[in-house]
Amino acid sequence: MSARPLTPLTLLLALGVCASAPAPRAVSAPPSPTVGLPPVSADRVDGLLASLPLEARVGQLMMVGFIGTEVDEGVEALVRGHQVGGVCLFKHNIQDAEQVARLNDGLRRLLIDHIPPFLAVDQEGGNVVRVRDQVVVLPSNMALGATRSAELAYAAGRAQGEDLRRLGFNMNLAPVLDVNLNPHNPVIGVRSYGDSVPLVSELGRAFVRGQQDSGMVTVAKHFPGHGATDADSHTALPVMRSTREEVLAQMEPFRAAIQDGLDGLMTAHVAIPRLTGDNVPATLNPQVLDGLLRKELGFDGLVLTDEMEMDAIAQRYGVGRAAVLAMKAGADMVLVPWRAEKKTEVYEALLAAARSGELPPARLEQAVRRILIAKLRRGLFETPPVLEERLATPPPPGNGEVAHLIARASVTLLRTDGRHFPLTGHERIAVITAEPSLGEAIRARVPRTSVLSVPAYPSEARRFALRQKARQAALAADVVVVGMINSRQLELVTMAAATGKPVVVVSMGLPYLAETVEEARVVLAVYSYQPASTAAAAAALFGEIGTPGRLPVNLRTLTFGYGLDPVGEQHAAASGGSMSLGKSAHALQGAAR
Repeated sequence: MSARPLTPLTLLLALGVCASAPAPRAVSAPPSPTVGLPPVSADRVDGLLASLPLEARVGQLMMVGFIGTEVDEGVEALVRGHQVGGVCLFKHNIQDAEQVARLNDGLRRLLIDHIPPFLAVDQEGGNVVRVRDQVVVLPSNMALGATRSAELAYAAGRAQGEDLRRLGFNMNLAPVLDVNLNPHNPVIGVRSYGDSVPLVSELGRAFVRGQQDSGMVTVAKHFPGHGATDADSHTALPVMRSTREEVLAQMEPFRAAIQDGLDGLMTAHVAIPRLTGDNVPATLNPQVLDGLLRKELGFDGLVLTDEMEMDAIAQRYGVGRAAVLAMKAGADMVLVPWRAEKKTEVYEALLAAARSGELPPARLEQAVRRILIAKLRRGLFETPPVLEERLATPPPPGNGEVAHLIARASVTLLRTDGRHFPLTGHERIAVITAEPSLGEAIRARVPRTSVLSVPAYPSEARRFALRQKARQAALAADVVVVGMINSRQLELVTMAAATGKPVVVVSMGLPYLAETVEEARVVLAVYSYQPASTAAAAAALFGEIGTPGRLPVNLRTLTFGYGLDPVGEQHAAASGGSMSLGKSAHALQGAAR
């Protein structure tokens, strides 16, 4: 009998990763067999290619979405009718784990006598989570960045891949490898590991290894980088003002993952005029895809576009025309998830371009060949275990614990007055929070806690009433804990502090906002509002765990690597540690990037 592979939790315990210990420095993740996978038979690929008529080859170029939670006649006409290369499921397609597993099984059976489809999802963790039950729900990538742990990143990728595969997915559109260099970036933020190129490279490549070691086709995003922009490509064309040298530096996380055998990349709809000399988005730009990615970086894996219906593309080129341009530029698949008529437009535009020769036969064959190789390499042609057996099989032991290990290792103490952290549990506590699970976690420790749950994005009409409720809650308490996700909660911090009561802020979103709450006596950052992170925040507030996390980004007044851990220092002193509390407060301030 062959040795059973280590589960992510067993691996972490073997490596000595402890939730209450200081976050380890970034080190190389465990070796991966990804690069050493046996080569795909060229004869097999040639045979499959020869069996595909032009219409089926064009269908392979399309990754589509649809509205609904089950396979109906419309879905069958789309998927089987066009013999599409892949289907991407979104939140509106998913009710729960069992339903989506059956949906994936139905989609696969639609093409059982053709080329099996990619069954994709973008399950990043943090702010982007599509499946919530029977899978590990990870904190954000920025929380992982605060841990500095490549071992945790590897375990996160491995656990997530295993859980998604059990539900029938074979492709995940994650991780995000963008370096969040712009604090005002409206679309990346905590989806990034941080603003340090080495940190993003190290954790990104570790996550990729873990996810690919689970057998999941891994598509990292958004090449060549979306982290330095100040616009959202869903609504406008972001323009990177970076120099060629700066763009190449931001590409380093992608280069690192490519060297490790990355399966695929998703393109960014961003213009890079100082690199290309024009405002053509990277998705449609041969200088970026064919020149930079294929020729300079030597990437021969799968290239999938971001959604072609985003305004950055659709308003300027039209979806069908843009799909042709993307293929000519070097993409292999186009993502068309939303409107039914746009899928028809894309299919017809690609087919016409192939028939006329505008899309050369060699370029079409190259793209389909890469798609087939990825499917063969990751076992899509193999018959999966019977659905009922998979549904009856629980996730591997320890997978769910990975999220808690990350969350506890990410907790970062940015400020304390020395009096109100940790809390004793004897105080009258009022919690004002945009994430109810934070209040629940605190109330589980102090049952008499009052909890005021507020909307993350309250309407203008409700804001006055919420300010008054926050004031009333504060007046009745000894200490106020405010759970903050975005700037809408800043006024609640101000209102609570105006009563003279001490305020503790738990930042569950971008840490840039956390340093603006000058009224707060204590500021704790956890970078995520997922339950694992709010549970870790509550544990830290009462001194049950330390605060080993370190800032993964630079703030205006606090530098990359900053973090306080007074509880951790007490633990260290009790065990004979010699680091002083003063040194602990600045131990990693200004750490090497």
